[in-house]
Amino acid sequence: MSTAPPTRSSASRSSASRSATTTNTSTPSGVKGTRTTGPAGTPLPTVQLDSAEFATGHYVDRLFPDDASLEGVDVAAENLRRRLQVVTQDIRQLLRAQSNDNNKQQAQSLEATKAAIGELYTRISEMKAKARTSERMVLDITQDIKSLDSAKRNLTHTTTTMKRLQMLIGAVGQLRHLKEQSKYYEASQLLLAIGGLREGFAGFGRVRQIAALHESADGLQRGLASQAFQEVERGFDSQGMLVGDARVMRDACLCAQASLGDEQRDKFVAFYCDLQLRAYSAIFQINDDVSQLENISRRYAWLRRILRNYSDDHAAVFPEQWRVGEALSRRFSEATRDQLGEIMATREDISVEHLMSALADTLAFEAQCNKKFAIVAKSPAGDQSSSEPHVYEDNGEPAVTFTGAISCAFEPYMSIFIRGERVKFDEMIRKFQREPVSIDNDPSLSVLASSTDLLYQFRESLRQCASLSTGQPMVDLSQVFSQCLCNYARDVLVHKLPRITSSSTTALDDLKNICLIVNTADYCASVVGQLEQKVVEKVGSEFKDKVSFTACRDALLTSINT
Repeated sequence: MSTAPPTRSSASRSSASRSATTTNTSTPSGVKGTRTTGPAGTPLPTVQLDSAEFATGHYVDRLFPDDASLEGVDVAAENLRRRLQVVTQDIRQLLRAQSNDNNKQQAQSLEATKAAIGELYTRISEMKAKARTSERMVLDITQDIKSLDSAKRNLTHTTTTMKRLQMLIGAVGQLRHLKEQSKYYEASQLLLAIGGLREGFAGFGRVRQIAALHESADGLQRGLASQAFQEVERGFDSQGMLVGDARVMRDACLCAQASLGDEQRDKFVAFYCDLQLRAYSAIFQINDDVSQLENISRRYAWLRRILRNYSDDHAAVFPEQWRVGEALSRRFSEATRDQLGEIMATREDISVEHLMSALADTLAFEAQCNKKFAIVAKSPAGDQSSSEPHVYEDNGEPAVTFTGAISCAFEPYMSIFIRGERVKFDEMIRKFQREPVSIDNDPSLSVLASSTDLLYQFRESLRQCASLSTGQPMVDLSQVFSQCLCNYARDVLVHKLPRITSSSTTALDDLKNICLIVNTADYCASVVGQLEQKVVEKVGSEFKDKVSFTACRDALLTSINT
């Protein structure tokens, strides 16, 4: 079967297909763009594929301007794939070349850094070596200077020590000379200087010559103290009168204190106090009438005379800071306290009047001593007077004042005062019981006058007891108050309650009396609370819980309901 010749239309399509073949313009690597031929074989302009203004749609439209040009799609796509491969290969080559360049640069930088560090280390080592060399040179230069400084220091210390030793030897010799001449004032000044010089030789005890010098100085100090004490002893006669030179005796006291310190001062003060109190022991014997409680004021008058004599004649003998007058008063207080305690322990007929009078005089004497010697008693809050009086301190604690120095001897015998107050209150209640209510018929009175009299005596008794003691005696007194108020409610108020009668006139009077008694009971019950508070304020802190007026308050309220 023979093949028919191709028709015209087939030949036309084949020709169009050939004419639409895209020719890749051979350009060197790096020329950006392609040249294509359309169906008519007309070349298209080069297109920059890497341009920032590249538009895909515009590029395709120009590549295939009509339907006939679509027959070259496969050829165009193949050209683009080859172009993509070329561009990809170029990119890889560029990246590989750049990576190689970076590695070379990093290696070169690392080598340069190592070289710089090595050079820096070399320079630092050279500087250290030069520094050590310089230090050795400085040490060599200053070695002689240090040796000379040490020699100068040692020489200066040795020279100073030798001068002090020379001064100490001279001072000890001069002290021996002053001792022989009994020049106590100069010796006291020299003793202070010797004490300061001896402190510099505290570490030279093993040196035989210096140890011997210390022993010689100690012996002279003891001898001077003994000689000064004998000087003061000779200055007073057996009656305690001054017969020596007060100025010389005062210098002797200063010399003795400079020799052996406060121990020697206490010895002098004890001697003077014993000498002055020798007459006190002879005058006030325990069994003599002058020593009894009723004559206690004579004791205090005797001490005032002794203190006046000390101020006028003997104060010039002792240094003021020794406070000999105060020490004498304390020794007197101790002796008086012991003797009064013994006297009251042996007597059985002590009257309340004599006891209270003696105690009042004693409290006044203690207050005078505190004022005379500027002694301030420490308050419970720790505050002292706003002025600046002398205040003793022993190991940081305030010393005991004269308060209670003698009056403490009366504490065990305050029961006599309590019994006396109890007797006085009982007599008042018996008197009130005998008095008729009619004597209180005063329109201006709303309570019985006997109640105000009794409560007034309570307040006076409490005030007197607070000035004598704030301990157990005040608690005992509060119990007496409570018992007496109970007796008053029972024996006076309830006892005086009238019985209502049929007479209208008598019934009216009885009603007035009942109202008066009820008002009295209510008044007493209200005042009892104030009295209890006052006692609690005055009594010592350890006795506050023992104060109670509940019983008498209940008794008064019961009398109202009777």
